[in-house]
Amino acid sequence: MERLLRICDAAVQAATRHGADEAEAFASFGKSIDVELQKNDLQIASSAESDAVGIRVFKDRRMGFASVNTFDEAEVESAIERALGIASAAPADEHNGLPEPVAITMVDGLFDPEAEAFGMDQAVGSALDMLRAARGVDERVTVDSGQLHCHSGARAVVSSKGIRVAEPVSRVYCFIMGMALDGETVSSFDFQFDASRRVDGVDCGRIATRFGENVVASLGAVKGESFTGTVLLSPIAAAEIVAYPITYAVLASTVQRGSSRFGERMGQDVASPLLSVSDDAALDDGFASVSFDREGQAPQTLPIIESGRLRNFLYDSYRARREGRDGTGHAGGGAQSVPAASSTNVVFGAGNTPLEDIIAGIDRGVYVNRFSGNADPVSGDFSGVVKGGRMIRGGKLGEPLTGTMIAGNTFDLLTAISAVSTERERLFSDVVPSLRIDGVPITGS
Repeated sequence: MERLLRICDAAVQAATRHGADEAEAFASFGKSIDVELQKNDLQIASSAESDAVGIRVFKDRRMGFASVNTFDEAEVESAIERALGIASAAPADEHNGLPEPVAITMVDGLFDPEAEAFGMDQAVGSALDMLRAARGVDERVTVDSGQLHCHSGARAVVSSKGIRVAEPVSRVYCFIMGMALDGETVSSFDFQFDASRRVDGVDCGRIATRFGENVVASLGAVKGESFTGTVLLSPIAAAEIVAYPITYAVLASTVQRGSSRFGERMGQDVASPLLSVSDDAALDDGFASVSFDREGQAPQTLPIIESGRLRNFLYDSYRARREGRDGTGHAGGGAQSVPAASSTNVVFGAGNTPLEDIIAGIDRGVYVNRFSGNADPVSGDFSGVVKGGRMIRGGKLGEPLTGTMIAGNTFDLLTAISAVSTERERLFSDVVPSLRIDGVPITGS
């Protein structure tokens, strides 16, 4: 980390010597190991290291940015010259500039020393364990692809305003995808994954077993029925249909462009009172947890939707200055991009109804394990195919479904959420429960 800070210090000093009114340097270092599975076998095992420095400069309220994938002094100097050249040709904007320093509270648990020590033999062993666990469920299980990824490194931000912060980071994830084959019968495709900041926080065997059980259970699927009724979204399906459009709609950049359905609704009810959503950059073992954002600001833990009511948007410093307000510490990005408004860990509040009881309360409906289709975050319109779905009859999961589609508008259906499960799942940077939604158009083959 000290090395990154020194590189950033030198870059900022050089930029100001060359005439920048303000300058910022963001540097990152990382090493990673990847093991890939394909067609029921180990395919590729590789390791890599990466260095990157991004330079942002301001001159007469004009911004320029350039980056390099090296810490070489001459290359960094060249990037500074390019950034200044871009700034000289860019339009002036009265809201351009760097934020002031703020107190930073370092978040625990962002770095696992075991990730730094993680070796290729361990990675290959874990990937093969994942493959064996999936295939061990049933001989009909076919793994189309999968991956184990382990990353360790650090990041740092220094600015001419006095910001100077750095922290180590690690991330580990695995995924597996494929289907089951029984003669000419092909199951629904399934995708399962796990992610953590810690090596021991990822359970490849658990997700591989779940994958195997899901694809076997979807063999023998039948054509669905057409009706308007209740759907029960799994956490993965809820993330695709509900979480993504909500996150997009609360970014200040989206609101200011006029492409957010929530743009004029601050303080209003936008969802069922059963729904609460927050952004938490300090979440324990959160995949997107950080001590500071891309600009070196402290991310605020914010309620986004509280008991159905819209409470906050997420701001980087530029978008905040446009409204004459303080930022919320939600500038995302890395060394190869300028900061932009972004979420961290999007956390849905747990409901008060166990999943088993939600199913028991549905007389006729469809359980959606995965959703494969389009979900437009601007309009909220979605339509697609139910994957790994089951019919629900008389409060029990029934036959697996094929050729069944659902459609609707996310923002309209938010008010139709009639149950939220007590159980939640970590889905990379989202924490999502199962959601029961009424009044959804369902189309069978």
